[in-house]
Amino acid sequence: MFVIPNRQNPLKEEKISLPENILEMLNLFVSEFSQSIRILDLELKRSGPSYTIQTIQELKTIYPNRKFVLLIGEDNYSNFHKWKDWEKILTEVETIFVFRRFSKEVPLNSHLNSLFEFKFLENPLIPVTSTDLRKSFFQSKVPNLISKKVLDYILKNKLYSK
Repeated sequence: MFVIPNRQNPLKEEKISLPENILEMLNLFVSEFSQSIRILDLELKRSGPSYTIQTIQELKTIYPNRKFVLLIGEDNYSNFHKWKDWEKILTEVETIFVFRRFSKEVPLNSHLNSLFEFKFLENPLIPVTSTDLRKSFFQSKVPNLISKKVLDYILKNKLYSK
């Protein structure tokens, strides 16, 4: 499994974290799980917005004999039709949306529902978003859903503080 953090989501405001901090926090986080999870910094190395279709094409060049599955958080389902070349993404890779925190009901998206059949992963709900976690730090509250290694890194480097 590859985890590929983006440098800049073209549909969101600019990130407040530096690419090297994002990469280190992800490495600390996945170190607690499995050797089969790898962090790829393809998008962090690019300047400007990160486009999934470019990353898919790059991965297919690097790993020509692999089949890829794209996991996307349910929060992106509602705006997936705004992604660059979203229809091409759906033909290039199997796309599965991951339930996050809201409910197990498939969100409505009139742009997508009638055009394609989407898969949603059956997974436990996570009662918080990354935005919620960052807000906690800005309010000087230490969230309890962050791994100790990542929390220590955030505090040591004074990330997300006022």
